[in-house]
Amino acid sequence: MRKAIFATATSDGFLLRLTEAQKDLIREVLLFQADRPGGYRTSVVRLGVDRESASQVMRKVSDSNPEFSLHEIHVLFAALSSTPIMIPSEEAFYERIGFFRENSFALAAGLLNAAEAASDKGGNLSAND
Repeated sequence: MRKAIFATATSDGFLLRLTEAQKDLIREVLLFQADRPGGYRTSVVRLGVDRESASQVMRKVSDSNPEFSLHEIHVLFAALSSTPIMIPSEEAFYERIGFFRENSFALAAGLLNAAEAASDKGGNLSAND
């Protein structure tokens, strides 16, 4: 699986160019997060948003070259980096998610790298944007 993600900074966040495998992994970790017990508070701790907001982000993942707000990018990063922690067994992770844990961590890092690179190319976004 390719870990590199290509992003373009927009006025509201980032336009992402994701491969089908990347989209599949992101959808699977978001589905896993949606299936977790607990309510609003535990979802906000894990992802930074409630379940309904996470579901909206998951729907956007299927779009061709989806645009995500900075907050939605954080949801993707949180899901990709927290799911392998919640399923520490490589075998269990692969059985549930369909990818290796290292793919999830690598894609989270790729997302961060893409955001940094896109911001550095002239679409500088600040915390106030």
